[in-house]
Amino acid sequence: ETTILLAAFGAVFGMILRNKLPKLYHPLFKSEAFRRATNDRFFLAIEADDPKYDETEIPRLLTEAGAVNVERIED
Repeated sequence: ETTILLAAFGAVFGMILRNKLPKLYHPLFKSEAFRRATNDRFFLAIEADDPKYDETEIPRLLTEAGAVNVERIED
């Protein structure tokens, strides 16, 4: 029983460390729109390291789709 208990704890803590959790900071936390997302809106983030990311096309596409706020957040 002790071996199973220790294996379970090892799996849980190993997963937490391997996934680098908890992340206490992300650049999105600086955005005012991110703070409002939980109140009355939703939030979409597109990472710049995405292979299909185009710095001029993405904001235009989002605005045409009806985005209320499009903002670029630097790390």
